[in-house]
Amino acid sequence: MAENSTNGFKELPRDIASVVSHGQTYIFFVNGHHQLCYLKSPQEDTDDFEYHVVKVTNGNLRVKCGSRQVAAMAYDNQGDHEIRIYCVAPEDGQCSKRGYIQEVAYNMVNGWELGTLGEDDPKTWIDNDACLSASALEWPDKADLKLFVSGKDKKTDRPKVTSYFYDHAESRWLEQGVVSNKVSKW
Repeated sequence: MAENSTNGFKELPRDIASVVSHGQTYIFFVNGHHQLCYLKSPQEDTDDFEYHVVKVTNGNLRVKCGSRQVAAMAYDNQGDHEIRIYCVAPEDGQCSKRGYIQEVAYNMVNGWELGTLGEDDPKTWIDNDACLSASALEWPDKADLKLFVSGKDKKTDRPKVTSYFYDHAESRWLEQGVVSNKVSKW
């Protein structure tokens, strides 16, 4: 059910990510109330996208205050089409604390639910104002899921981009490492 579109639009989103799933476009963003939201492409009888707030079935989704970063991917998982969104959640649900990457997954069977990344231990902590980007490469038996996160190297104080991948054998996300070491000037 679509919510009233004026409830979440107090200011423009600073970041958006879009995917196509089952022939419909989804545009994800964080609204002015720190909620993960999306616009879903219209049905044939209207030109307006429907506004929705993501409501998970297996926990409480909170987006860190001041964080507007969002990344998304869609892919076919052995016949079931999935959407995954990545945002920044606050430690212990408190906006003043540090942030970690939270994955939110959707499929037709389970609806929206918190994903492995963010529910795992230890959490994947990220810098304030980090950028997120997600991709999926589909194979006949599985999809290779990757997430890229910008940040600052604590040892060298240089900018960096770190890659994470989903390990199907271990059913968890793993850090692949820094992929931007050859960049000398940012």
